[in-house]
Amino acid sequence: MKFDDILKDVGEFGKYQKVVYFLLCLPSFATGLFMMHLVFVMETPNYRCKIADYPDDTFGVKDPGHQRLVEMTIPRDSMGDYEKCSFYSYQTNRTILMFNSSDLQENFTIGVNATLQKCSEWVYEKSVFKETYTSKHNLVCDDAILVSHSRMIFYLGVLVGDIVFGWSSDRVGRKITVCVGLLLLIVAAFAVSWAPEIISFTILEFIIGGTNHGSFLCTNVLGQELVGPSKRKYTGTIQHMFFSIGLVYQTIVYYFSRDWQISCIVLAASCVIFIPYWWLIPESPRWLISQGRNEEANAILQKMAKVNGTKISPDVVANLTIKKEKTGSFKDLLKSKTMCLRAVILCFNWMAVCLMYYGVTFNAGNIGDFYLNFFLMGIVEFPGILSTILLIDRIGRKKMHLMCMMLGGIACLCTIFTVTFARETLRPLTIALAVIGKMASSAAFVCVYIFTVELFPTVIRNVALGGGSCFARIGSMIAPYFVMLGMSIGGAIGEALPLVIFGATSVIAGLMCLYLPETLNQRLPETIEDGINFGRVKKTMVVERNGVDETQKNLVGDTIDNDEL
Repeated sequence: MKFDDILKDVGEFGKYQKVVYFLLCLPSFATGLFMMHLVFVMETPNYRCKIADYPDDTFGVKDPGHQRLVEMTIPRDSMGDYEKCSFYSYQTNRTILMFNSSDLQENFTIGVNATLQKCSEWVYEKSVFKETYTSKHNLVCDDAILVSHSRMIFYLGVLVGDIVFGWSSDRVGRKITVCVGLLLLIVAAFAVSWAPEIISFTILEFIIGGTNHGSFLCTNVLGQELVGPSKRKYTGTIQHMFFSIGLVYQTIVYYFSRDWQISCIVLAASCVIFIPYWWLIPESPRWLISQGRNEEANAILQKMAKVNGTKISPDVVANLTIKKEKTGSFKDLLKSKTMCLRAVILCFNWMAVCLMYYGVTFNAGNIGDFYLNFFLMGIVEFPGILSTILLIDRIGRKKMHLMCMMLGGIACLCTIFTVTFARETLRPLTIALAVIGKMASSAAFVCVYIFTVELFPTVIRNVALGGGSCFARIGSMIAPYFVMLGMSIGGAIGEALPLVIFGATSVIAGLMCLYLPETLNQRLPETIEDGINFGRVKKTMVVERNGVDETQKNLVGDTIDNDEL
């Protein structure tokens, strides 16, 4: 008897699993709250230099006299916009004296007898945000790069958290790893609201990134291990739905508060419900059995059967057949050029999917209404995920993933035309194309996960999945820099450039998938040799041996001997 047989007897998705699985989905909701929260917290509102010796200066013009003073003090760039990082410096208090002079218009020439200096203070537009962390600490001009650095380090935390939490859940258990991770998340989420400067802020964001996504992965594994085999197809997808709900919820919170600190406190308070999880969720009985803790596993299974209204043998664990399987390592991926090439293609696809998914979202504020765009990009995840559920078993993993990558990539590439030729007139179309890119990348996320699991053999499946996840984090880490590049260039080109980069990367990644075999309705490979031969078509050929024609079947492509490096 295998463990899945026990789950069938207990009930593959009975009342017990439904309650526990709902509890395990709530951390996915929290993941949605924080995986994108730096888009809001570190957004840079429109700004310009603060006028010296004018304490009541605001970004918005208060009256004609204020308008004239701004014109006198702030130079304009080649696009006709006010410079953000420099101002005209006149003699001490000369600006104020001239501002009060009745003959100001006639006797003053802007920029004459003035020096151009860098700003040390700024004023910010407050129509979209009352305050962000960026505006509070003036992370603009020479310090603007710190915004991208902080976002990058957050996703570096996600990468480190995936590694540490994956190791911890296998060593000390799923339950304790999840509970400790959620507790650390709550503490860091509250603490970041009062971070006094950028270093402490970034350290706390690193912790939030690691604990947030690490806990998400552990709850995903725990949910898969508690549910029977026929129901696992939907478990990961449902958790991603909760992630999308979290994205929409955080948009609503930020829309009504418009203050980074208040919003962070509200999001952190939303996670307080995880404190009693130690007493609410069970340890994985499958993991307990793998550790030889059969009595604890049996107790959980008996409770599960009781709640589900089923009966199992009191010593059901004793009848288990535990098969020890040899696990592979990263170097096993390099033993075959076929396996190595497939790994490279899928890792690049993981990076491309994540680059477009996060990049399009980070760029939301640059192509129109910030809150509306972000809200739409959260909502469209639902049709993206649902379309994958409905189509992936009909048209196949390869075709579905290729369609998603090409659709999202082409949509993003097309923004270069809408932005370049009719920037304002076609702005709704630009937003629609970006939203399509986000929807397609959401669907592609589901596809690439399933594709990776089914393409690689059992002995290195986790290694391949972990490698893909690492490359995905690379995509999320570099995405903010492309967005910043577009902002620094400005104009129509700067608005379109990030989306064009995301789209081109997606199209290239999608075309690379043409090399990969389809995995739909195929027996999963178990060994390295199975993985090498997976997807190869057999052909029949006639050879002559000792004057006698014999029929042989050979694998198309390189033979195993030629394929070994």
